[in-house]
Amino acid sequence: MKRPNIMLVNPWVHDFAAYDLWAKPLGLLVLASMLRRQGWNPALLDCMDPDHPSLDKLGHKASGRGKFHKTILEKPAALQSIPRTFSRYGIEVEEIRKDLETIERPEAILVTSLMTYWYTGVSETVDLMREMFPGVPIILGGIYASLMPNHAGRAIDADALMVGPGESGLIETLLTKTRVHPVNPVLNPVVQFTPDLKLLRCVRFLPVLTSRGCPYQCVYCGSRIIQPHYRRRRPADVIREIESAVVEYDVHDIVLYDDAFLCDSNRYAIPILEAFESIRPNLRWHSPNGLHVSEINPRVALTMKKAGFSTIRLGLESSSDNFHISSGGKTSWASFASAVEYLKDAGFKSSDIGVYLLVGLPGQSPSQIEHDVEMALNVGTYPRLAEYSPIPGSALWAESVQKSHYPIDSEPLYHNCSLLPVAGPGVNWQFLSKTRKTIRKIVESGSSEQNSVCPSIVDRDQSCC
Repeated sequence: MKRPNIMLVNPWVHDFAAYDLWAKPLGLLVLASMLRRQGWNPALLDCMDPDHPSLDKLGHKASGRGKFHKTILEKPAALQSIPRTFSRYGIEVEEIRKDLETIERPEAILVTSLMTYWYTGVSETVDLMREMFPGVPIILGGIYASLMPNHAGRAIDADALMVGPGESGLIETLLTKTRVHPVNPVLNPVVQFTPDLKLLRCVRFLPVLTSRGCPYQCVYCGSRIIQPHYRRRRPADVIREIESAVVEYDVHDIVLYDDAFLCDSNRYAIPILEAFESIRPNLRWHSPNGLHVSEINPRVALTMKKAGFSTIRLGLESSSDNFHISSGGKTSWASFASAVEYLKDAGFKSSDIGVYLLVGLPGQSPSQIEHDVEMALNVGTYPRLAEYSPIPGSALWAESVQKSHYPIDSEPLYHNCSLLPVAGPGVNWQFLSKTRKTIRKIVESGSSEQNSVCPSIVDRDQSCC
């Protein structure tokens, strides 16, 4: 008996800007692995695939970073007043049509979603699926669907919504919507978070997910809403997955998708990293999402260096201990400063250590941002400003709704971090742009390597507004 076909879709992104920082639809790839074990025949349609044959000259680096192809779109009515170009990021529509014409009609279509303010790209994608495969059930899941199910139910033409982890209830929903019973389904499968990399057109790097959820409950984050329980894979399973992929695909870049990789490092991260020091010494490790700095001690830092960490991003968010006490207690300034010292003692340079600082928070002033940047520079790190996007259901949501310049409670397009939707007076794109330029000048000049106290950002550039 033939296995029933199922198509998993990574939709287009509609936004003012987007950059491919080791992005892969890992959630869909994990679901594909589970569905294959359950008797389905999964296929992937990635509207964001930089390796699509219709695309060239995107300038992607060998490790997997680069620009997305984009097509300028008319801005949605809600964004007409924003003086920036709005685009569809991903493969051209006609090229996706051609791909769909070659795909055997599926029994069901699964569409994921990410940022709440990208929902128009999801809507366009689902509408095309409807046109190309009339009558095929479409199931929408992912972050947007989980955070705003009521809005998604109105805005997206899907037959069903999956809220929370995709594995939960998916098989039952498929059986209900399709009335198809796959061949030899596995009963009560153990979810291993292992991605089905065979569905990718090209494997430039290995995306690795070692856990779901988070041990912290930060007020600005929605992780606990989407995945209430913190679950980790066994280190031995992670090691086997990486080793197998390295051999099969000859990849040299490992990209960690979860922030909590270093938690309980003696029993988790260190055994994983040490396993590859001797057998695969040429690997490069990347942590674009931001590691928990409180977990970094001298042994962890040295292990990271020996393992070949190439991209380090730390989740500081603010230099203020009051901020950390009130926002979840993830770290403190002392923990951060110690972590940086350990990393530099292990051999990392200031330019290697990127530090995320949240900007545009409710009530945050320009002087607070300047102070955060100055403090991060003073200890010899590379501050990277991360614009705050309000997340429905998070502890900071009610205050964000109250202080926003836009009706964020009714229109997700206004959640876009590019709008700085809840920023206070003086925190605007001109200010942030000038601050970023100043940061680059300082880091590139090497002045922050001295660990000496730097003059304030305003002193360097009086034109900051």
